[in-house]
Amino acid sequence: MSFTYKQAHEYLDSLMVFGVKLGLQNMQSICRLLGNPQDDLQFIHVAGTNGKGSCCSMLAAAFKNCGTKTAFYSSPFLCNFTERWRINGFEVNEEQVTRAIKKIALLDSEIEKETGARPTYFEVLTAAALFIFKEADVELVIWETGLGGRLDATNVVQPLISLITNIEKDHTQFLGETLKEIAFEKAGIIKADTPVVLGDLKPDVQSQITGIAKSRNSFIRTRGIDFDLQCNDYIEYEGIKYRQASYKSSQHEFDVLLPFIGIHQADNAAAVVTVIEEVSALLEVDFDVAIAGLKQALWPGRMDIQKNGLMLDGAHNPVAAKALVASLVELSPGKKYHFVCGVLKDKEWQEMLDILSEVASSFYFVDIKYDRSSSAVDLADYMKKQGFEVTGRGSSEDALAQIEKPEDTVAGGSLYLIGELLALLNGGKALRIDRL
Repeated sequence: MSFTYKQAHEYLDSLMVFGVKLGLQNMQSICRLLGNPQDDLQFIHVAGTNGKGSCCSMLAAAFKNCGTKTAFYSSPFLCNFTERWRINGFEVNEEQVTRAIKKIALLDSEIEKETGARPTYFEVLTAAALFIFKEADVELVIWETGLGGRLDATNVVQPLISLITNIEKDHTQFLGETLKEIAFEKAGIIKADTPVVLGDLKPDVQSQITGIAKSRNSFIRTRGIDFDLQCNDYIEYEGIKYRQASYKSSQHEFDVLLPFIGIHQADNAAAVVTVIEEVSALLEVDFDVAIAGLKQALWPGRMDIQKNGLMLDGAHNPVAAKALVASLVELSPGKKYHFVCGVLKDKEWQEMLDILSEVASSFYFVDIKYDRSSSAVDLADYMKKQGFEVTGRGSSEDALAQIEKPEDTVAGGSLYLIGELLALLNGGKALRIDRL
């Protein structure tokens, strides 16, 4: 049976109507029918509200630097669909994706017969990742959770270690209205007798997740108790700006260069280094070599300064917006920025804009090419009422054309917007996630 890359997309598009369906029954059936590829792979499973991608990119660079064949499954993609699956930092090719999707599509009716439902879009992408990575003989998979954790399609694996970055309000329609409800869902990735690293968590949430981990006999390492990391000054190294940081745990105490300039990246890096401590021992790789690989990580669209000086940041919720503002204030105290913004309508966009306005001089609003986009008209009207200058509204192409001083401009509010802008700025080229 011939099956093309175009047909793979057509099959995936046919599943979009099913939307988000939390639960593991379909994934368990798909995995069994595929021969349980997850059983032949080793995983670092990462969940949390913010910072998952940054943590995963650092982990991928660290273990690649050790010579470990390392895969990274992430979502959403920014420019190219194949970005969802990377091996040793590079996107897989269309042939690999087509072969995986074909394999799953041929099982579609059998899955529906077993479970009473066709697989969802994300379930197929996740199963494709397992198929592709097993076929490629990957040694370690950096495995980013899609939504939540407990019932997320990625939660069919038994990881070497789990990492929960933080817990904030997001996707409340699926995960619950309170932080405790959301924490319960995220903590679902913690497996019995398997270590877990906890990042920057609020005390009540930390207590809840610690309780869940203890009930599963999971060895726990917690930021501020078992390890910590303090960011210091910036440094120029080989023409690139890094953060100097100091890490301390019961096992190590040393200085490290971090590849990301955001002030909030200290929280991510602290957890990442601790995961490396645990996993380097399990895989018998050189810890120092892994740590040296951290500074090679790239993660596009997160305080990502382009060649012309334009900064891109995919801050997509109030907490991320606060982190962006704090970082901008640290970089250039008192400076005001022109913001290019596009936000999804299911996000708390009014609060996000209020936060960004603390360092804003003016705004330009974008209608993202996505059905969940907020209306640029609504965004513009809201900020005009707050007394801010709105220079216009339109598409991503329009937004780039009207920028007069890129070095004084920040674009953000959604990773979907960042993806559109990067595609225009980079001409559709593959996005690197490391300098190795």
